Amino acid sequence: MPKRRSLLAASLALPALVSRAHAQDRPAQLMVGFTPGGNIDLAARMAAPFFEKYLGHQVIVVNKPGAGGMIMLNELAAAAPDGRTAALVSFPALVTALYDNTPRYTVDSFAYVGLLTDEPYTIFVGPNSPYRSLADLVAAARAQPETITMAGAGVGSAPHLALMQLERAAGVRFTWVPTPGAGQAMQLVQGGHVAGSISTVSLTVRAHIQGTLRVLALMSESRWDRAPNLPTTAESGWKLEAGSARGFALPAATPAPILQRWEEAVRRTAQDPEFKAMTDRDYLILRYMDRATMAAFVQRENAAYGAIWRSTPWKQS
Repeated sequence: MPKRRSLLAASLALPALVSRAHAQDRPAQLMVGFTPGGNIDLAARMAAPFFEKYLGHQVIVVNKPGAGGMIMLNELAAAAPDGRTAALVSFPALVTALYDNTPRYTVDSFAYVGLLTDEPYTIFVGPNSPYRSLADLVAAARAQPETITMAGAGVGSAPHLALMQLERAAGVRFTWVPTPGAGQAMQLVQGGHVAGSISTVSLTVRAHIQGTLRVLALMSESRWDRAPNLPTTAESGWKLEAGSARGFALPAATPAPILQRWEEAVRRTAQDPEFKAMTDRDYLILRYMDRATMAAFVQRENAAYGAIWRSTPWKQS
């Protein structure tokens, strides 16, 4: 009888053991709030194999585009806090998506496990564009208000906000053409369907060198040593800084041991020589922050852009 009981107990425990083993083998999804081919998507796909190495299980990049990343962020906020759903989030996009929308999240809906990259934006046009400089583009917008088209991810997105900074500084108005993501905006520019766009150096500098688009300016106060021939907005007379910082987030209720594993994976990825070589090749600028430093960074971003929104709503009238 005791032997029979022990066999029965073992048979009853087996499904639970199998279930736990299955959960451990289940791949994690790394969500991106934009369509494939854009700068955030490319960064996520570059990092995913390194996360697999350091987390010890498969990591699949899943695109959840829409509403300037808000659809993905809503889904992340509601996900099970089991470490199997994470996202590569972008700033200031995460906080600007809170404005003029109806999100189901706040900045406190997430646990931030590490920043990985931080890049300035570029203002660019097509390879056959008549605009040879930022001054040319601004002059055209001044001569023809609201007729010069600029494309990018969503109304109120971070690139849109960056363009509005230029509009305020230069006293001009463009027309913003919203797209699902940066990749689609680049295609419109290269095809001559819109005058230009705004995106990060990792998406645009190589194309500029290859001659498939023309970068007019970095949205930075100083030139970048990797592309020293590219002028800055400051050199054209407008001291503007705008860009995109990216890091990783999980649902806020995720247990501390899981967050620590993800934090360690971000740190080891940032320090991995192979990953560094890939980022150098693709003009991706590393800026690592640990979990606590990134959390403080997020709060500063939220306070700063919230103040901007309250003082001057970023809307096209």
